[in-house]
Amino acid sequence: MRKMQDRGKRAVGRERKSPAATIVAGKLVRAEAVGKPAAAVILTAVLLAVPVIPAQAAPTGPGAVPEPEEYSAETLAGLQDNRIEYDEIPDLVHAYNPDISKAWDTYMDSREDFAGMVTELESQYRTVKQMADGYVSAGKLMGSPMLVATGRQLDKTYLGVVQGIRDTVNEWETNRQATSALRRAERQVVAGTQSAMIGYETIRQNIATLETMVQLYEQQAEMAARQAALGMATDNNLASINSSLLGARAQLAALRDQQESVRRTLCMLLGYDPDLDPEICPIPEFDLSRLDGMDLEKDTVKAIGNNQTLIAQRTSAKGNTNDQTAARSRMIEEGDEKLTIEMQRLYQDVQDKKAAYEAAKTGLEAAELNRAASERQYQLGLMSQVQYVGTQISFYQKKGEKESANLSLLQAMENYDWGVLGFAAVSD
Repeated sequence: MRKMQDRGKRAVGRERKSPAATIVAGKLVRAEAVGKPAAAVILTAVLLAVPVIPAQAAPTGPGAVPEPEEYSAETLAGLQDNRIEYDEIPDLVHAYNPDISKAWDTYMDSREDFAGMVTELESQYRTVKQMADGYVSAGKLMGSPMLVATGRQLDKTYLGVVQGIRDTVNEWETNRQATSALRRAERQVVAGTQSAMIGYETIRQNIATLETMVQLYEQQAEMAARQAALGMATDNNLASINSSLLGARAQLAALRDQQESVRRTLCMLLGYDPDLDPEICPIPEFDLSRLDGMDLEKDTVKAIGNNQTLIAQRTSAKGNTNDQTAARSRMIEEGDEKLTIEMQRLYQDVQDKKAAYEAAKTGLEAAELNRAASERQYQLGLMSQVQYVGTQISFYQKKGEKESANLSLLQAMENYDWGVLGFAAVSD
């Protein structure tokens, strides 16, 4: 079973915290330093100058809270098994990446503080109400409309503050503004983790291909050596085969070293203990229907609207002089142009990778037909063993090319989609 932090129970049984501090007249006052009645009185004294607190933002979508109730039983079980699947990466990063999950825990702890504040203020409303009614009664007795208005405003404003904080708590899960930076960081980790898993899968497939190729080259080398001893093959032919064999062995050794490094990185990004060796599942074949949703013109508009670098430029100070205003306008225009060029590059990369994938797929189909034909010819004695092994080598080369093209297309598509979401680089 997977060794990980017990994030599925983060909110279950958690002790509710009291507010750590209260803002009073612009100063931070520790909660333990203010008794409950005193806290209500102090708050009352400054309420008339305090606007109603708007609801704060909270996570949705990729930033949904990683609580058990957020997932179906089947999905939660999938996240907690000892298997890493490509389509689970967003949820795994959110719930188990050490940095991201800690950030969300901290954010949700703040919600607990706000909820405790609501409870405390609600419990003190009677004190505030009595004070407000006292102002109203005194104002009526003294014939002072100002005092009456002060009492009524006090009651109204106090209730407004309480409701504002209550809304903050209730809308913690739906408002996105306050968590935008955290969600951006999470998405960047997701993108990096996807690339790591694609890289791992590429290495794994190449290793499988090379292992087969080494075996076939070894067979070729043995047969070539026997033929050379009989004068049926040249030394150059034998040297060429041995060179291919040594090259394949060297590549295989290097890839195995890389595989372990990438594996450990991928495990740590998803909160797994690398030493427990979780199963990293193969990445499914790329879904070509994803290409149907590409619309460069519309996607570029979305990318410009989502890109944080360009957002910062558009929201920068306009300047106090005509030159400053003109410089800002040029900066914004150049930023949009650079991102437009980058989106065109990402789009073209997808198209190029698609063409390469289709060519590799066609090449593999032809190799499969040739392989089947060579099987029949070899069984009938119409093809030598050397020729037969050569067709096997050709088939596995084409198979490896097709697998590599599939993953390259997937990575290009992911890069494009992340660009639309605002993560395309804007060069200086």
